[in-house]
Amino acid sequence: MIALPAHQDNGLIIAPHVVILGAGASIAMTLLNSEITKKKLPSMNNLVELVGLTTLLDDYDINYEDKNFEELFSELKKSSKYKILTDKIEERIYKYFSSMKLSPDVTIYDYLIMSLTKNDVIATFNWDPFLIQALSRCSKYTNNLPDLIFLHGNVGVGVCYEDTTVGHIDKKCGRCGKAFEATPLLYPIGKKDYSSNPLIKSEWDRLRDYLSTAYFVTIYGYSAPVSDYEAKKLMLDIWRKSKSMQIGEFEIIDIQHEEKLLETWKDFIHNDHVIISNNIFDSYLFNHPRRATTDLFQATMMLNPQEENPILKCTSLNELYDWVKPLIDAEENQEKSIIEK
Repeated sequence: MIALPAHQDNGLIIAPHVVILGAGASIAMTLLNSEITKKKLPSMNNLVELVGLTTLLDDYDINYEDKNFEELFSELKKSSKYKILTDKIEERIYKYFSSMKLSPDVTIYDYLIMSLTKNDVIATFNWDPFLIQALSRCSKYTNNLPDLIFLHGNVGVGVCYEDTTVGHIDKKCGRCGKAFEATPLLYPIGKKDYSSNPLIKSEWDRLRDYLSTAYFVTIYGYSAPVSDYEAKKLMLDIWRKSKSMQIGEFEIIDIQHEEKLLETWKDFIHNDHVIISNNIFDSYLFNHPRRATTDLFQATMMLNPQEENPILKCTSLNELYDWVKPLIDAEENQEKSIIEK
């Protein structure tokens, strides 16, 4: 017997929608809305130049021509004689990313956060602070927003190891009042360690919990590079065990060719339950904001397709919230009615 996703009496599906972000998501966001100082997000192929690592590498007579950062950094990490150099590289990268500020205009990340509910989660591999900055400003309108998970650490997130709490890097621990410490960043080496640092381990444990009950998984701008083999394997192991994999949906949003995407993610796709788009505004997620899991269930399990409700492209966060508010009100009213019963 196929297990149905968790739902409420009112028909809303409460099994989580899990959205996983890679570098392509943040790059797409900044192409539409530049970082406030016009700072560019680097890829593995131009990180050395954009972050300003050339002088460091020249000082050590390191040949970085025609090498992407993943290959270069992995080689340096293998030799203890470059320990000081790799520490300096990590410090400079952290400084570059931590100075980034989200555009004041409505961005893809604002739309994304407002398109999900408190039952859902966004897990990101990205170091940039844009997602947490977007959540911070969206939370001024409502708390009915998705959880965030930072799989490779993040410059916008701080941690208190004593009280095992996390929050915005500029805030203080709500328990002890001490300033948060910077979170570690995981770098693109062949085999990453997802268990030794308690924060990174906790983030992956939380993703496992969400994936184990997920009904809808969206991959946005994440190519699953070779250096993330362990990450992909961890996600696949949980998704395969999920009771929802047989009936749930796997969505891919990426500009790569469809054939390549299907090959990369074939092990995650069950019985052709896959949706592919090259623009997030054409995605199922953005055409069924805050209702993707419920509308999927209605269409596939109840044979009752729902009309699309494309998210409105807005000129301000106020306008975006005004458009989303009826959906939020409906969720909270239905939840209240269930509690009263």
